[in-house]
Amino acid sequence: MACPYHSTVPIDTPTVNIDAKLLGKWQKRTSDDETYIITKKDEFNYEILDKEKSPAEGSKPKKYDAFLSVVNGTKFLNLYDESDDTKTYYFYKLDLNDETGGFSLSPVTEYITETFGTSDSLKTYVKANMGLSFFYETKEDYIKVGK
Repeated sequence: MACPYHSTVPIDTPTVNIDAKLLGKWQKRTSDDETYIITKKDEFNYEILDKEKSPAEGSKPKKYDAFLSVVNGTKFLNLYDESDDTKTYYFYKLDLNDETGGFSLSPVTEYITETFGTSDSLKTYVKANMGLSFFYETKEDYIKVGK
């Protein structure tokens, strides 16, 4: 899968409360090669640990921070590596599935050529284009594993 669109600014600042449904241990529905452990960092932010099933010798799990933004009623995950000197945000549309208890992530397409200097300008762009089918890459479903 290609990398999603990235920016030096988030869609907006973290103001959406943690959704307890997202906390726990997750895997892609199509593969158990990686496990994602999502925990609460604070009232608005998540920590995500990306653990490979068979990591290369000496490699450590990847750690990310994330928060949700809501644009016209649609949730977007703003994901970044806090250890990077310059924050780079990656964006995913998030859909919760009440039937399965899981969720899906649709990466915002990497083919966006525009760059944004402010969150307001990025959010305006997302609002204007989020309904277009080519705005997203292939959706990936996630299922909860273990307790």
